[in-house]
Amino acid sequence: MAPPIQCILSLLSFLLLSTMTIPAVGRQEILGASKLVQRPTASNPWVSELTRIETNGNKAGAVAVSENSTLVATVVEREIRVYGVGSSRLLRTLRGHAGFIKALEFQPGGSKLVSSSALYGCSMEQAVRVWDLDAGAPPNISDDAAKAAVTGASPILLQHWSAEDIESANLREDIAKVILKAQITVDVRNGRAFFGELPSFEARAFSRNGSSLLYLPHRQTVAVADVDTLTERFRLTDNGHTDGVMWAETSPNGTVVATSSWDQTVRIWSMESGKLVHILRGARGQSWAGAFSPNGELVAAGAGDGMVRIWRIDTGELLHTLGNFRGWVRSLSFSPDSRHLAAGAAGGTLKVFNVESGEQELNWQTFAGELLNVQYTFGGDLFFSSTDGSIFGYRASQDSKWEFFEPGSFVGGVKISADGSKLIATVGSSVRIWKIE
Repeated sequence: MAPPIQCILSLLSFLLLSTMTIPAVGRQEILGASKLVQRPTASNPWVSELTRIETNGNKAGAVAVSENSTLVATVVEREIRVYGVGSSRLLRTLRGHAGFIKALEFQPGGSKLVSSSALYGCSMEQAVRVWDLDAGAPPNISDDAAKAAVTGASPILLQHWSAEDIESANLREDIAKVILKAQITVDVRNGRAFFGELPSFEARAFSRNGSSLLYLPHRQTVAVADVDTLTERFRLTDNGHTDGVMWAETSPNGTVVATSSWDQTVRIWSMESGKLVHILRGARGQSWAGAFSPNGELVAAGAGDGMVRIWRIDTGELLHTLGNFRGWVRSLSFSPDSRHLAAGAAGGTLKVFNVESGEQELNWQTFAGELLNVQYTFGGDLFFSSTDGSIFGYRASQDSKWEFFEPGSFVGGVKISADGSKLIATVGSSVRIWKIE
């Protein structure tokens, strides 16, 4: 059972990100470092749409793409749909969450998919499930049991209700939800799921080799689990956080875990023992999203004071305090060569910094809400999205910009394939896939 404060905070966060839409009327162009960037045309040569997968009118939410770029998964209501990227064919439908599914991630180099959900309300429970895509589809016992329950109860109900009353009461749907919630409890007890949630703000839940999984059994605690056995190895509680953990991730070389918390600290932990290595201080507001440099030497975190800080992982030394953003910074990405750091913030601002010097090299201002999903591709292209439904791309080598925007469409998630060749996003009731040349 989640604490009441976590229930409230999760609900507010979901409502903020899912309902914040800025109309197209009066919308201004993105500004570059020193000039107005013109809106690209559909014939832009380096990004072109490959396919569009429809979800039959239901809004698509979180999205994930497999490491080999052959599978894409998305959330539609309370189910997960897995499609073939090449065929656009629906391959699997996974049901087993009783609440809103807010995160998905494919296992690197493996056949598993992890998902995280929450039930909103004063008795909110959060659950993490690991699905084996090579195994058969799990039985959908909640619907069958609910049907049997209504059938068995109908003779008694018909003594007091009409058949129309029974039909309009939606008994099957409500009973199915109760059974599904109970199924989660059974699965946790039998080692098939965890109570808790995945780290947020674009954090990688899996280690880079796919053997370990990070999840939050409590809002202030991160646990490390073995993916093959679904058993918990240890919890990061040695001089642990004193407020909610927003971001957690395993380093590229798999030796440490970094966590970012509202207690204004980033903490570095040993992946072997779970012991605390460093407490990284400096933030004067809640610490939000983080990012590792690809070379594994640095960690960065954005905070509510409008600043981004970069530390050395081995010594814990604070190298740079960057930014002066107008609001919190909740999306970060290092370039593949670890030489640049891009940061997206509230107020529609994105900045790119030189990691060695700390100098700001680009400053983009939009009028489209918060900038999220900041991601560099393997080839060095930069993509990010905004809360008004825009998706932006920038290729520094050509000083070329790309933008996608459909008025009134909600962008539920944005991902880049591991090889940097595809951009995948959920837009309204569809999954859109673009080729990056």
